[in-house]
Amino acid sequence: MASRRNVETKIEIEEKFKSLNETYKVCAFSLAIAFIFPNKTTLRKRLLMILFLIAINFLELYWFLWYLFMCIIRMDIFNFTRNMTVGIIIMLYLFKEFYVIYMNDEFEHLLQDIDDDLLRRYDFPDDIQDIYNEFIKNAKISQACWTVIPLLLGTQFTIYSAVCMIYEYMNTDLWTRYMVHEMELHPIQHLQYKSPYFELIFAYNCVQSLLLATNFCGFDGSFCIATTHMCLKLKIVGHSIQKCFKYETNRHELRNKIKYLIGEHQKALEFYKNIQVVYSGWLFMVFLLTSLLISFNVFQIYYTQRVDPKNTIFALSAVMHMFLPCYHASSLIQANDDFCTDLYDAQWETTGDPVVTRYLMFIIARSQRRLILTGKGIVVFNMQLFLSILQTSYSFFTLITRK
Repeated sequence: MASRRNVETKIEIEEKFKSLNETYKVCAFSLAIAFIFPNKTTLRKRLLMILFLIAINFLELYWFLWYLFMCIIRMDIFNFTRNMTVGIIIMLYLFKEFYVIYMNDEFEHLLQDIDDDLLRRYDFPDDIQDIYNEFIKNAKISQACWTVIPLLLGTQFTIYSAVCMIYEYMNTDLWTRYMVHEMELHPIQHLQYKSPYFELIFAYNCVQSLLLATNFCGFDGSFCIATTHMCLKLKIVGHSIQKCFKYETNRHELRNKIKYLIGEHQKALEFYKNIQVVYSGWLFMVFLLTSLLISFNVFQIYYTQRVDPKNTIFALSAVMHMFLPCYHASSLIQANDDFCTDLYDAQWETTGDPVVTRYLMFIIARSQRRLILTGKGIVVFNMQLFLSILQTSYSFFTLITRK
């Protein structure tokens, strides 16, 4: 009976303490599958695997670049923009693969900080654990968004082509074959729609679509998790300071606790700096390419004069790709403003201790600096940037559609 109780207690403890990999399973799994989960010991192997994947897909890259070049030569704006919508996704994929290798140490340190906080959260009182649970829930919602969007983008081409072929096969005698991404495959243009070339190329493209999806699920999802965790850190420090002034009566204990919370705030600011370092380059690339992606897809809809499901989904996904980083960057700014409010609302006037008041003034002074996230220090990410991107995309759209 005693042994059974010990086993149940052990299982309960194991279920209680969950690391980053267990809390955010989808993000961690996607990072691993995409070979971008940061680990010093596997750095060389991951780089070789990335180069191996590029080598496997070299033929597709050659077809893509050749067809893009031919569109430019022919001044074929429609097919050029259609090809570039996929090209932007490929560029982001390749950029992130090598960018994460370059930022391996900083990214590993960032994820390790999150992991350490998650493992020690059960050492805190119930009210702090409730705050943890609330923010983890928010981060999981973002993780789910970054799971749906890339999978939707990655599978829509294959599903759309397959559905079109099945529909035509059931309703016509001479049914048309649809490639995953329609383009001329040099030098087999005259063979690409014949068996077995068509079936082999279709399967080849399906694998590539899934490879692209895991990259976006992992790294882009980790940004939302990291920024939400930063908001969590600020909320815990602000909540804990309010509790200290409200319930602590011993002056010596109050000083020690405020000192400890100053240290926690300093750690949170270091975590924020690490977020900026890790994601700055990625944010800049998102800013550069997303507005073009939105514009090209809207142009496709305009040119065909119909709401094509594939282009519409692509355009909406591109909008969400820009919205989520801007939203989470704005949430971080708002969390810091709320943190300042929590400090001011603390019952500091009841202590009468000038030392504690000076400690609090120090934290307030440190919190006055806005926690903004930028793309290489050039663009500030917030909801205003999101609106500006939409306006710029529309302006670019009107420019290329002007006759």
